[in-house]
Amino acid sequence: MAEVVGGLAVFAAVIAVGWALVRTGAVDRRADTVLTRVCFFAATPAFMVTTLAEADLTAVLSAVTAACLGAEMIGIVSAWLVHRLVLRTGVAEATIGALASGYVNAANLGIPVLVLVVGDAAPIAPVLLLQLLVLTPATFAILDTVTRRGNPSRLATYTIPLRNPLVLSVVAGTAINLGGIDLPGVLGGHLHELVDLLGRTAVPLMMLALGMSLAASRARPPGEPAPAAGTSRGLADDGPGQGRGQRLALGMAVAWKLLVLPALALGLGLALGLRGGALLVPVTTACLPTAQNVFMYASRYGAAKSLARDAVLLTTVGFVPVVLLAAALLG
Repeated sequence: MAEVVGGLAVFAAVIAVGWALVRTGAVDRRADTVLTRVCFFAATPAFMVTTLAEADLTAVLSAVTAACLGAEMIGIVSAWLVHRLVLRTGVAEATIGALASGYVNAANLGIPVLVLVVGDAAPIAPVLLLQLLVLTPATFAILDTVTRRGNPSRLATYTIPLRNPLVLSVVAGTAINLGGIDLPGVLGGHLHELVDLLGRTAVPLMMLALGMSLAASRARPPGEPAPAAGTSRGLADDGPGQGRGQRLALGMAVAWKLLVLPALALGLGLALGLRGGALLVPVTTACLPTAQNVFMYASRYGAAKSLARDAVLLTTVGFVPVVLLAAALLG
């Protein structure tokens, strides 16, 4: 427990450095965009290649994986039903609400948090594949149908996951592992040195980018008008008639993400015979905050944008005590 707290404190310090760099003007307020793209296209894929190339894949494809994937799927489907049938939102809004309730930040936070809490990022790979190869195309299909605002080229839309660097890196790392390729022996070891060097920058760059993003979200460039009254926190900017219903949907999504999803992971893990550290993996994965992808999807289709944005923010702030509690009870 003390190690987890200490590790989270270090992460918080790195995030604070990123925040301070933007707030003091040492770097441009849009610098987080650059770092995020470096992570997305280079550092994180390199990290996933080296991690999976050296991982015990029999341990990855196990009851732990089943608990991780099962909890997320059950959580998202059940959340959709609650948003649609209980809160009586539209299909598009229910879809975004369901994703806000269960689509986890597997890359930018999942990798460093799993490294910190359980010492291994390999279990996050199946979650990444589920989200990028199954949930994302399904989301596009639903939102394309009900909003008619998708990419005119459906082929281009639905093949986006297949062109995602994270998907390609997971496939490459798994192929290297299954093929028995000795990566350190390729090209005299220089290729491994390159990939390993890039991969080791992933976690600190992610944390710096997060801190910069938090600072940039609070800073407005000179001359930019203040947000209109009632929209500064994003709780009523999706159109008329939101108000209380929007806040209720947001509260439900946040509670589902931080409480229901970890409880589902705990229950499934116990049912599958997981205990101790093994059980901590799916619970920690379920505790991860809502991914920023959800806000991108909401923005693209013009559905429940404020709910998605606020869910990302609130679950990012709120997941730390949940992870600490899980580590204290199961670690």
